[in-house]
Amino acid sequence: MIGRLLLVSLVPALLASPLALAQDIYGGYPYPYGGYYAEPADTAIPPMSPAPEWGPGFPADYGTLTAPQVHRLPAVEPTAPPLEQADWPDAGAAEAVPDADVAAADVKVVDPKPKPPPKIWEGNFELGLDGSEGNSQRFNFRFGVEAKRKTEDDVLKLDLDYHKNTSHLEETAHRTFLDWRYEWLFEESPWTWFAHGTVDYDEFKAFDVRVSIDTGLGYQFIDTDKTSFLGRCGGGWSREVGGPDDDYVPEATFGSEFEHQFSPRQKLTATVDYTPDVSDFRDFRLKTKAGWELLLDEKMNLSLKLSVLDRYDSTPHGAKANDVDYSVTLLWSF
Repeated sequence: MIGRLLLVSLVPALLASPLALAQDIYGGYPYPYGGYYAEPADTAIPPMSPAPEWGPGFPADYGTLTAPQVHRLPAVEPTAPPLEQADWPDAGAAEAVPDADVAAADVKVVDPKPKPPPKIWEGNFELGLDGSEGNSQRFNFRFGVEAKRKTEDDVLKLDLDYHKNTSHLEETAHRTFLDWRYEWLFEESPWTWFAHGTVDYDEFKAFDVRVSIDTGLGYQFIDTDKTSFLGRCGGGWSREVGGPDDDYVPEATFGSEFEHQFSPRQKLTATVDYTPDVSDFRDFRLKTKAGWELLLDEKMNLSLKLSVLDRYDSTPHGAKANDVDYSVTLLWSF
């Protein structure tokens, strides 16, 4: 009997303890959906200290509450869920993305395959020989080199011809001719300025070596992908070393240079140089050279060349005034 009395007296106390604790702490009772509410206005609630920091919006004086009030914590902005490992950005890709602060002009694009430098040298070697044994013995040998270096500012040309013939073990021809020319180009102008020189050796001439140097202006009349025609005029001097007139002779010079590409496999070239003595125009030299090239093997740059070189001297000093060299040679280009 005594036990039942104690249980009946303790149950209300146990039920009231949480409510009293909430009232002491928050000034009200737990609200079913969160927050706390207070007693009606006629219920005496002792004043308490200000609301805790984590519960903003609570009034400082809880003795004058007239209706249940709900106080909630401020809403929290939703955050994106953490990325899965498969979604992590690639470190290499992050490095490839340029910084937003870097201007587009500062980003340099590197070509993985840089272009080779432009080709400025071109030329060819030519070689020809023929002979016979028996009733007649003869051997003819010919060698030549042509080289050309061209840039936007200048052009350099070199031309070497060597020719030697024998008949019955005796020399019938032995000569070497070197021709060089340096030409300055003017930007966006057909005019040029050139310096030119020759060295002529002929064992069967009255002199040992003839040397000449001249300079002047040139004009490009035609300059297309297939055809080129250039005219020149100027002046200089020549000297026949070891000859009857071993002296410096002032000369004028007039010349032209022509080239035409008939097709990718055929090309025609021709040059003419006329150099008279300025003190007597009846004393002059005339050099004419023409050649026709036919491409035989494109991979090997091998061509067939037919060429003619005519050198005329109005004062041969007992020798023939005209020397003509013609040949059919194999040409290797580089």
